[in-house]
Amino acid sequence: MTDLQGKRDELLKTWAHVIWTNAQRGKLDSGGKPIQIAKARIIAGPRAGVVRFQCADLDGGRLYRALGRNECAALAEQCPFDPARDIVSVEMCGRWVQCEAGWPSGLAVTKIPLSTLSDKPGGKGRWVVGQSEKGNTVIAGFNDGTAMFLLAGATGSGKSVALRSAILQLSADPTNKIILCDGKRGESLKPLERLPGVVGPCAVDLPAIRGALSWTVKEMLRRYDSGDRQSRLIMVFDEFQTATDDKAVIKMLHIITSQGRGAWVNAAMATQHPDLACFGDPKTRRNLTGKIALRVEDPDASRVAVGAANPRADFLLGAGDCYCLGPGRRHRAQGAYTDDTDIARVMERANGRAGQWDVTDWEPLYDPDVMGQSGPADNGNGGGVSFEVSGPELAVSLAAAVESAGRPTLKRMMEQAGLGKPGSSRAQRLLELGRDAFVWLDANGYAIAQPA
Repeated sequence: MTDLQGKRDELLKTWAHVIWTNAQRGKLDSGGKPIQIAKARIIAGPRAGVVRFQCADLDGGRLYRALGRNECAALAEQCPFDPARDIVSVEMCGRWVQCEAGWPSGLAVTKIPLSTLSDKPGGKGRWVVGQSEKGNTVIAGFNDGTAMFLLAGATGSGKSVALRSAILQLSADPTNKIILCDGKRGESLKPLERLPGVVGPCAVDLPAIRGALSWTVKEMLRRYDSGDRQSRLIMVFDEFQTATDDKAVIKMLHIITSQGRGAWVNAAMATQHPDLACFGDPKTRRNLTGKIALRVEDPDASRVAVGAANPRADFLLGAGDCYCLGPGRRHRAQGAYTDDTDIARVMERANGRAGQWDVTDWEPLYDPDVMGQSGPADNGNGGGVSFEVSGPELAVSLAAAVESAGRPTLKRMMEQAGLGKPGSSRAQRLLELGRDAFVWLDANGYAIAQPA
């Protein structure tokens, strides 16, 4: 037993003894009545200490109410150490009354390398989340019960690290294919776009995100039509709330999360601002049955992140402290830490698969029948799949035509206008659209002013 573990165990035994003694002496109940405790257990987790009590008859409810009174004032007063963030909590876990307090910095373990747990969780859509309170390895996975996951956590919670760790492990399995979308313009996920199994570039702007989601929907339908289940397709979308004011994105996320399971199409959607509005469609939130909840700012965000009133994700301590939740399961864990060494290990094992994209450009092409909504006009393409163009994109395309610009110049002009850098195929279609508009305007006597 290490000195750290021994010190934590002694503190928890002291805490349990003080609560037990005060309960039996009637010092906890407001009426001065003794509370009979039958059993006590301690759990020294990496980030928090836990004391559990089982009481005789109905005394469990009395103990819970006594310790929870006045925002757990009595519980905090009896704690033999100063809890991190000054947070102590009590809740009922079956017949057990669970008291919990976060370790201060000298007693906490905040960095647990993935390599010390396991970097081979066994495939089948599984990955190592971290280490549980009891020292066990916590593994999450895509299956019938948790086909879709929500990862939620505020700034500093470790959400991005948890998401990247999951992607890294999933990419090591050659039966997985991965789509990456990043609502923070690639800040979190773009460094991973050359991992083995990644289908195409990380989608970082709205046109590319639409294209990546559209490709995912079409691949899902192809799998249903063909019966193809040779590989698992995993759509990962960090900060998805940045794009859910777009009707097409909302629709496609709902289609993927509601229909993907049977085609081995899974999703992991992450946000630092979990609220009911961020999903666009409430049905999408209900489809995210797997949860990895890191520290959030308030109880309302916790209810969205966890899917229930308890446990309280706003009581977590940040830096990887999380709950891993699914139907019938709940674990508090310290998230596994990954670094460049882990990435290099995956790349070495890839046997040439790394960086081999199936798609080089995400084209925002929509099939109105697939999306279940009316699409924009076909812009002279003769029907079929439509090509969506915004007003600013049309304006830049026309400006490029006035200047007789080619495709590289158009791409640069789009980027300078803050519209993102289109792929080569999309840039060519925009350039042709701008030239057609310019020819029509010129033939009908309209003049376009050059900038001064």
